[in-house]
Amino acid sequence: MPHLTSRPLRVRRPSRTGLGVALVVAAVVAVVVGVGAGSAASVAAPRIDDVQVSDAELALGAVRAERAGADGTDPDAGLDELRDDFALFTVARSVGASDVTRPDDILGLLDDVNGQRESTATAGGVLYGPVTYEAASFYGKSLSDIRQATLSRLESGAAAVAVSDAEVRARFDADPGQWADAATSYSLTRVEVPPAADGGPDAAASEAIRIGDAARVFGASPGEAVTVTPEELAAATLSPEATAAIVAAPDGALLGPFSERGTWVAYRLDGRTFDTEAAYAHYATRIRTVLVGEHLDALIADARSAQVVAGP
Repeated sequence: MPHLTSRPLRVRRPSRTGLGVALVVAAVVAVVVGVGAGSAASVAAPRIDDVQVSDAELALGAVRAERAGADGTDPDAGLDELRDDFALFTVARSVGASDVTRPDDILGLLDDVNGQRESTATAGGVLYGPVTYEAASFYGKSLSDIRQATLSRLESGAAAVAVSDAEVRARFDADPGQWADAATSYSLTRVEVPPAADGGPDAAASEAIRIGDAARVFGASPGEAVTVTPEELAAATLSPEATAAIVAAPDGALLGPFSERGTWVAYRLDGRTFDTEAAYAHYATRIRTVLVGEHLDALIADARSAQVVAGP
């Protein structure tokens, strides 16, 4: 029985297959396809290394190629998609993340998994996603689980990839602004916007904000100086609309009007302060994961390059 490592699914009955039922924690977009599990290969079916590709696998590859943007004019597009999957399976087996060798190993589990889910639903158990899965959505979710399990093996344990602190820092320093969100404070000036008779913001003030006429927006009011920290942004102190506008705006921009606690307000973004070291501390682990993911991509590319493909 193929082993697909993934997160556990909360259900009340064990799977009859021994498959980690977490393969089906949640559905990806379902695709209606007429592919079954374990189907035989046509006499002239292609081979990837020592595996003769089955008709079901070729049909699944064609569907995945179409979803990836293939226009249907390339007869080898489906096989090309399968080569990527076979390469992932090779790398996953090499690090002990899975023992799947081909798509049919996954497709062969679908009926049993769906039967188990139907039984759970009938018994009033807890399920996430649809009661049953179609072949393409189940397969796509399984691929994601296998990739994540492989990535986890490369991040720690005997198969771990050595990513140095210097490599992490170099990636951060190459574009520190990419990692600025969690370490940027914003200096703002806040001013109330008069309401209109209908309760909305005053139209003239709204137009002045739109065209950047600070004199009309502020009038004789100096406004209120406000500093918004990364922690406050994360805690949703401001409305989602105000937060998005502030993060995206250039310095000096007028923003609003926004509804806050029963009043309408506008902001002028006076400047921002980026704490480089705080950003690095916050994102170092994520950057390390990005680098390990790139290493996984390289391993998959190498495995694909080493394949021996025989056409029909």
